[in-house]
Amino acid sequence: MFTVNKRMWKMKLHYFLYLGGVASIVGFSPTIAKQMGYSPMLVGYLYTYLSILSFLVKPFTGFIVDKFRVKRIMFLAFIFTSGLTAFALNFIQKLPTENVAILNCNTTTVLNVCSNVGGQLPECDVSLFKFIKNNSESITCQLFCQPNKSFRDEICKSWSVDYCIPQYNTITSNTLEHFNVSLFKIITDQIENNFGFGVKSVQFKEDQVLFPACLKPVSTRCEIDCSNDVIMKLATVTKLEGSILDLHQFWEYFIVMSLFWIGQAITWSLQDPICFDLLGTRLEDFGEQRCWGSISWGLFSIFGGVLVDYFSNSDIHKNYSPIYYLCLIIVMCDFVVAYKIKITETIGSKNTLSDVFKLLTNVNIVIFFVWIILMGICTSMVWNYLFWYMEDLTQKYHSEQQSWIKTLQGSAIGIQCIGGEMPFLFFSGWIIKQIGHTQCMALGLFTFAIRFYLYSIITNPIWILPVEFTNGITFGLCHAALMEYARIVAPASAVTTVVGFSGALFEGVGMCKTRYLRDHIDDIY
Repeated sequence: MFTVNKRMWKMKLHYFLYLGGVASIVGFSPTIAKQMGYSPMLVGYLYTYLSILSFLVKPFTGFIVDKFRVKRIMFLAFIFTSGLTAFALNFIQKLPTENVAILNCNTTTVLNVCSNVGGQLPECDVSLFKFIKNNSESITCQLFCQPNKSFRDEICKSWSVDYCIPQYNTITSNTLEHFNVSLFKIITDQIENNFGFGVKSVQFKEDQVLFPACLKPVSTRCEIDCSNDVIMKLATVTKLEGSILDLHQFWEYFIVMSLFWIGQAITWSLQDPICFDLLGTRLEDFGEQRCWGSISWGLFSIFGGVLVDYFSNSDIHKNYSPIYYLCLIIVMCDFVVAYKIKITETIGSKNTLSDVFKLLTNVNIVIFFVWIILMGICTSMVWNYLFWYMEDLTQKYHSEQQSWIKTLQGSAIGIQCIGGEMPFLFFSGWIIKQIGHTQCMALGLFTFAIRFYLYSIITNPIWILPVEFTNGITFGLCHAALMEYARIVAPASAVTTVVGFSGALFEGVGMCKTRYLRDHIDDIY
């Protein structure tokens, strides 16, 4: 008995370390991609691909493990892969961007930084303007403007400055003209859906012009470098000369994310069968082991969110480096623990695939697989886009919460795991005995319906926190029911294959639907 308990404590420690290590990376990955310059549509396509990848590797891994008795080697190898690739994300460059604006000179001079009609300027995010009003510092910008003869001739005539002496008029046409400007914080130009800021003064060389104006309207395109993060965010546009597929930054991110997703997908598909092997006939105790992962996921999500906010010097651009180092250290510690776990290799069989296909002739098993897909769709909406949704709510309704949004997001995960999953996983064996697997599955879908309705009526992201307690039913209880039922119906020769296939349906087929949510998320609110 003592030996069994010792083995289970190693398994509990593995759940605690591994899930805690990858928690912040998985949770923040959509917003990390957003900050790296990837569009919502592209993130949706990326996660669709990762879901398909997960769907393919999980059952394939289960088949390899059941057939060739390499469970231990693969378990250790992909724990190591998860930690290494998560840390590698820290060195992936953002997509190349440029900060552009249009300097318009008329009866007043205005710096247009974004537009709602497309063209030369990036699209406006009106919610960001709230942050400018809360900033008491003056706004200054350096402008590097395209040479434009009509613009130069007009400012020479209207501003009467030394800039117009002959030596300046001989500058070659491919040289950018340098200006320093001071801006008003109030939006002064919304003509034709262009949003801009009034210019209080312009300085170049030794000349300074207060409240510059022109006798006739002229404009020129400029690259800008401003002291205000919001203006820089508004003026940022991805710099593409061709397709995004031509950028090495995209392929680096794509390859590293693929390897990370494969690493964690395989680790997740192997750790639960290993736990069942250690439990023997006491399958009802699975939740007591798995709840340590939920505790860790919650704690490290909160800790990761606090670290990101603490080490970030800007409310707009967050520094995610601390969570990459945190993940590497914790997952490497888990590798040492996992190395000491006694892993039982599956007894090989020539009929592994045929034993699995026989399950599909059972109507109850088919219904079980359909339920898994539905739960995967619902869960993926929360996993992939809850943080993004919280940021959108913050920008639209409560901009004062932007400075601690990562702490708020981490707290949401903490409540999901510690307040929701942990108690329901711990008592899942008792609950399943009382009401049965089928009733637990139905309860999960019903709770999701309530959860999404509450999301749809919330405008303050703080109120999302109490909603996250429902995760105890939608994931904690249902995950235990899923794994126990898959283990019960699996043939002895294909336990890892069936459990892996069930996980693939949950995280693969179900999550392929998540792009639809991002493409239509604005309709929710």
